[in-house]
Amino acid sequence: RIIMQKRRGGGGSGGGSIGGDGLLPMTVADTTGTTMRTIRRRRKRRTDRHGRSIFLCSSTTAGVAIVMVMLVLSVFVMKKFLDPKAVIGDQNTADGSGSMMKKLLLQQNDATDEHGAPILAVPATVEVDGDNGDAGGKSMTLPLSKFSSLTYALENSNIVALYFAASWCPMSTPITKALDVAFSNKDVLLPPPYYPHDDTIRQDKRHRLAIVYISSDGSEEEMMSYAKPEWNVIPYDSPERNDLKRHFSTCAKKEMNALEIDPRKHEIPTLIIVDSFTHGILSTNGVQDMKKVEHSGEDGPLGPWEHMQSLARAREDKFMI
Repeated sequence: RIIMQKRRGGGGSGGGSIGGDGLLPMTVADTTGTTMRTIRRRRKRRTDRHGRSIFLCSSTTAGVAIVMVMLVLSVFVMKKFLDPKAVIGDQNTADGSGSMMKKLLLQQNDATDEHGAPILAVPATVEVDGDNGDAGGKSMTLPLSKFSSLTYALENSNIVALYFAASWCPMSTPITKALDVAFSNKDVLLPPPYYPHDDTIRQDKRHRLAIVYISSDGSEEEMMSYAKPEWNVIPYDSPERNDLKRHFSTCAKKEMNALEIDPRKHEIPTLIIVDSFTHGILSTNGVQDMKKVEHSGEDGPLGPWEHMQSLARAREDKFMI
């Protein structure tokens, strides 16, 4: 087929020349530009298709890689949380976050006091079985056993509330009052060893709760006048008073430099709830619990704390081999 295009003629209307505008056959020189444009368009289409193919392949490869990574992470997480040995290993951390309650209970004797209450002394160390369940394991030191000032409270109560506060701290005042209202004058708290004899408070049984006051007061007189009679108090001159603050990274702001606590996890007042049997931390939010004491029932927040302890026992029963 002959491709025609308009071309402008030049000249008059005489002779054999064609005047005005007319259609003339396209010459070879005229078709060169059209052919090159066609070739460029075809190359561009091929390049676009090739680029799309490379993009699709790259996207598919990236998607497969992401799926593989997710599968590997899923397997790791399932193994971490479903493997009993892994769970038990996580529970035996140095900060007391775990427990070996079943081991401890097996080590208790059958001795009882004169009222028939069991004597449940918490040992400083427990024997942990080997990997195959044999008796060739290692002994594990309970986290708080190094603090001799806590021994009495840990051995004679089910739960210990470590109360970090000070008489000069205005935020401590409502928490101290709430503790007094919730637990004082009841057969709930473990009294200190020097507590005056009172027939309404049995000192020869294991109590449900012990409050241990870790003071940030300026003097021993301030500390003793602020603490309630039924509280156990870490002696003012005892180095363990500050050692406990370092252990839990909890102190008043003005004590941070002297105690070299940086960072500080908790300010005062802070109430840390500890499982006496295992030294595991049940809660660090005891202050918030005490703020709700009016709505917590007869025993205040002690019921929820005991419930958390029961949940820890259930977890041990589930994962303990």
